[in-house]
Amino acid sequence: MSELSDLSPRIVSHPPNSQVHSRLLLVKGTCGSNTNGDIQISSHHKNFPTQSFPVRNGQFKALIHLSPGENNISMSYYDGHRLWVSSWSVCYIPLLQNPPLHLCIIVGFDSPLTYDDVPDCQEPPTLDTAIKKLRLAGYLWQAYTGSQMSSNGLGHRTFRLNESWQRDSLSLVDQSYRNTATIHVLRSKYTIAEIRDPKRAQQNPDAEKRNSLFDIALEAIKPEFSGEGHHIVALFLDSHFENGLITGHAALGSGSVTAQYSLAIFGSHSLFSWPSSLENVISCFMDERSVNTNYCGIDIEGNKYWIACNVGIGAMMHELGHLLGCPHQRSGVMMRDYIRLNRSFCVTEPVGPPALNGAECSWHRLDLLRFRTHPCFALPSDQVFEENEIDIFGIDQGILLKSPSKILLIEIYLEDDEFPKSWIEYVEKSPSEIILCEDELRSRADGKGKIKINVIGLNGMSTTIDDIEDLLQVQQVSGLGKVWKSAKLGLQTGSPSTILFPIDPLVKIRVHSGFCLDGLEFFTKQDSFLFGKRSGSPHDFTMEYNEFIRGFGVRSGAWIDALQIITNKRRSKWFGNLNGGSQNELIVPNNDYRVCGVYGEVQDWVMQIGLHYSILT
Repeated sequence: MSELSDLSPRIVSHPPNSQVHSRLLLVKGTCGSNTNGDIQISSHHKNFPTQSFPVRNGQFKALIHLSPGENNISMSYYDGHRLWVSSWSVCYIPLLQNPPLHLCIIVGFDSPLTYDDVPDCQEPPTLDTAIKKLRLAGYLWQAYTGSQMSSNGLGHRTFRLNESWQRDSLSLVDQSYRNTATIHVLRSKYTIAEIRDPKRAQQNPDAEKRNSLFDIALEAIKPEFSGEGHHIVALFLDSHFENGLITGHAALGSGSVTAQYSLAIFGSHSLFSWPSSLENVISCFMDERSVNTNYCGIDIEGNKYWIACNVGIGAMMHELGHLLGCPHQRSGVMMRDYIRLNRSFCVTEPVGPPALNGAECSWHRLDLLRFRTHPCFALPSDQVFEENEIDIFGIDQGILLKSPSKILLIEIYLEDDEFPKSWIEYVEKSPSEIILCEDELRSRADGKGKIKINVIGLNGMSTTIDDIEDLLQVQQVSGLGKVWKSAKLGLQTGSPSTILFPIDPLVKIRVHSGFCLDGLEFFTKQDSFLFGKRSGSPHDFTMEYNEFIRGFGVRSGAWIDALQIITNKRRSKWFGNLNGGSQNELIVPNNDYRVCGVYGEVQDWVMQIGLHYSILT
């Protein structure tokens, strides 16, 4: 026996006794080096049916069902001569304190509660089947994302699904009561004819309302989800393929760490190819049948069932990425690499070489770093931060970045680029202050033109500077010396305006405001300097001896809603609309600087505002 190879199953993707946070755990393992067959995996106390997964060339990938707490997993492999048995322990801790991802199905007012499938389909194309398929897809997204975070050195982090105690559908042979993902079925006020209007079809080049399904989804979810900070994936059940066009479908997603509703939507047109239970995940990813397009639509790729499964589950996960704050990327899920999603779950595929050594679909590194900052991915050991913005300044030494919530990532773009040329990450030790050199950024951008940077903090907040040269531009002003300008707040444009006031002490600041900021007027003993308009109501703030401006608190969105004066001694009350926009600060880099002017965009009121600042003398 000593000469025989040890074919005992081993998990190689996760250390034993580790803590994980997903109900299904996606693992990689080995049974020797060149064996072929099937591995049987039994859950803790056999509280979930034993699952079988293929072994090819001694390697396997498996989805292991876990129960909360300690799990002792049994694995067995029969090589044709003897049974090889091993066990593996893992601790599953659901992170119930994190905001959940809600799964929804939206049905038309007069929906027949069915989806497209062939007449001789293996499962009835009913709402009940759709619920099973969406539930399992949610757990596949969760397991896949946790695996990606773990393998990239970011810990076992993943989002949690909203679960409740109900009959479970993850297994084909055991529908016992378990804590399982809740599927909210929401009936829209729109009829199926309105939902299937070709003018709403995203893939119709002549569609006039191709994004309107997103608004229909929002209308459906708002009565169900009140309050703040909801993360929702919604499937339109009434999608339909006819005359070469998929109607009732749009692949859209949008969200942020501060949004009331972070939402992703998708159609049901590929449900015919999705698995409904853990037992048929592998078979769906291996299904070589051709799609009958007399009944079912395919989304660009997908003329085979297994490819349609990849594209459907993968493209909906792409929209989930947008919901979680991810833009498009050069590669990975946020491009279209999900055409190979099966390779992350299987050790073989219907055509082509075995998918054992790379060429798998992945979340891009920049996606994973965004997830690291998202509250849905928080671990109990993470430090909790306020929603502070990141301040970016030009100073003598270069570009100063400051955030009390610490800085995780700097993305570096050349102008008009969709994807970053490079990035700098601070995963091991995230600093609160960083000074960047323009030459280093230029070297990393590796090209000519304006350089843009996007800076992301550990709290998920981000700040973008569209042109670092503009930020670093220094004026030499008589009496003031070097003068820099900050980034601006506010979005809408008007007429550019700028003022600089002299070194003479300010005696008063007059804020003109009503339902927004109309203007700012700065007074010395001899002169006054106006930025904006003298409309609204005047409010005077008298300056004390040796008092100077360090910045402003600003509430802004499309324009400047309200303003607060910040000096080296105190803060004023707020002037303007205290309920408008979001709150930020424009502040000088440190105590060595003072505000010496303001600039921005003015129309009927102040649209944008930024600081001029100089070294304190």
